[in-house]
Amino acid sequence: MPKFLEGIRVLDFTQILSGPFATMLLADAGAEVVKVERPKSGDPTRHWGPPFIEDESIYFAAFNRGKHSVELDLKKTEDLNRLRDLACTADVIVENIRPGSLEKHGLAYRDLCKLNPRLIYVSIRGYSEHSTRANDPGLEVIMEAESGLMSITGPGEGGDPVRLGVAAIDMMTGVFAVSWIYSLLYQRERTGQGGYAAVSLEETTALMMTHPWLMYLKAGMDYKASGTAHPSIAPYEVFRTQDKRLMLGAVDDAQFERLAHLLGVSDWLQRPEWATNSQRVENRLQLHQAIEEHLLTNTAEYWREKLAEAKLPVGIVEPVSSAAKQWSESQMPRLHANHPTLGALEWPGSPGMSRDGEVCPPPLLGDWNELVFRKWFTTGRG
Repeated sequence: MPKFLEGIRVLDFTQILSGPFATMLLADAGAEVVKVERPKSGDPTRHWGPPFIEDESIYFAAFNRGKHSVELDLKKTEDLNRLRDLACTADVIVENIRPGSLEKHGLAYRDLCKLNPRLIYVSIRGYSEHSTRANDPGLEVIMEAESGLMSITGPGEGGDPVRLGVAAIDMMTGVFAVSWIYSLLYQRERTGQGGYAAVSLEETTALMMTHPWLMYLKAGMDYKASGTAHPSIAPYEVFRTQDKRLMLGAVDDAQFERLAHLLGVSDWLQRPEWATNSQRVENRLQLHQAIEEHLLTNTAEYWREKLAEAKLPVGIVEPVSSAAKQWSESQMPRLHANHPTLGALEWPGSPGMSRDGEVCPPPLLGDWNELVFRKWFTTGRG
């Protein structure tokens, strides 16, 4: 993978997921990332588990590759001075600490940009700076709950709301943070000056909820949880087969026509209740039952091959264990590292990687306590 950010120094004041995900992407692109952590305890995710391997958290390892760690205590004057010195030689600072915490220590952008005018500083918050709750801490699951996202995730028909299986809001917010960093680096090339940006989980969630919110605000339709089904497309959901379940979509009339021919039921195309996508949505239950009757006659793999040949979107619903094994045996590019405790590690790389690559393993707490000061100070920006 091209090291676009080689030579860029990133001071990482982040923890949990949104911030560490952002700085991991920067490390993937070649930046030198130094993660600032609390002495002795470090990032809270170092203690999240199970699973652990010899007290090392798999959760932490998943999102902190390619970085180094220093232990610094913001309550100690000596450590605060060291941080300010590091900020003078950094290109980028990323932070997602509770609002106000860095400000009271003189580590806000308005303080550090006076010491380093070329500094790029990105804050990741729970709530938008325009919100009445701007200073409140925010978690992904709270955003899912408050935005309506949790209410539309799950089986529907009286079922309990369900959180997303992975922290998509956190990770997408991290991607937005990285996009601002690239934008500000480009601005710095033109002007010589750094800059500041703030992104939030709340704003990311709002963007993700654009379709459901507009459905209600403009059309008066309240988006409800409906399992795997789509509120505006049919068929577009999971069906049973002889063995496994199959996710099948036909997103327009042409695809539905190919599906009907493949199933040997061309007469479906003459049925007025299935003539258009809108009518198929209105009569979804009847359509689902009719399709499933055919799919139950054979296996998921048989239908996956047939549907793929017909250029129809299709996939078998697999458990994590099967999907992870398939990925590990695939030819997809990946990143590798050898960790002193966890041993050999592999991760899916950043999208766009064209080949395998070696990275630094997730850092042991304080692994650069001495080296970072010698290296960054002797090669300062001047």
